[in-house]
Amino acid sequence: MSKKTIFEDRNNDWEIWRKNSSIERSIKRLKKQLPEMEASKQVTKIIKKRYKKGYKILDFGCAAGHFYQSLRRIDNKINYFGFDATKNYINFAKKFFKKNENVKFDVQSLFSMSKKYNKKFDIVFCSNVLHHLPSIDIPLKNLIKASKKYCIIRTLVSDNTHLARFYYNDSMNKKGELNNFQLQNTYSYSLIRKKIKKIGNYKIKFEDDVFDGKKINKEYTKKEIKKYPGLTRFVDGVQIAGSKVFEFKWIIIKIK
Repeated sequence: MSKKTIFEDRNNDWEIWRKNSSIERSIKRLKKQLPEMEASKQVTKIIKKRYKKGYKILDFGCAAGHFYQSLRRIDNKINYFGFDATKNYINFAKKFFKKNENVKFDVQSLFSMSKKYNKKFDIVFCSNVLHHLPSIDIPLKNLIKASKKYCIIRTLVSDNTHLARFYYNDSMNKKGELNNFQLQNTYSYSLIRKKIKKIGNYKIKFEDDVFDGKKINKEYTKKEIKKYPGLTRFVDGVQIAGSKVFEFKWIIIKIK
């Protein structure tokens, strides 16, 4: 990771997926042990409005590639590319989709994307990733650099910035610091706009997150909570993870 990165959160031990890759549930969705994700349904609708046949679609932070199962409803031969920094997810995806010629995967980090991918994709989307990162400046730049037409991001956005950590348990490192955590950072609308405008003068649009709360709560079972304590649930019109309200928004950045 670049030493020039300015971290909003200064703890370097934030990549919980490297310690425990089993916390990602996309593999369960591909195996039909869990239903289609609500966010997957909505990103499909958002992309469909902007899609043209032959477009190359990049899913940055794809995990095991479960979003592809939804996107293929737009076009059964959609050109889908999935990038993720966790090798275990990419290795699984390559095996699972090995018969799909129009699907490709690569191990790439949002902090250090290869230059060969600059302007290689018509639409780039990144769902449920940025709020888990200690800094979003370089990730935003790489997402935009990879896109030719649209960059679509789902993350936590509100009127005020709120940097937070969710601790899976109370385990500590050798220094006596609680360290088994996942970042849950919310950024303000104004800060998101400011960071994007530093990269380029792009058109920016925020769209509401649309989901079926009852279906989210169906996954909020004792068995799932025990293994995935950071699960969200739907209460009084909002999503909650632990004690924090999750205000998801879709950020639509028009590149050209």
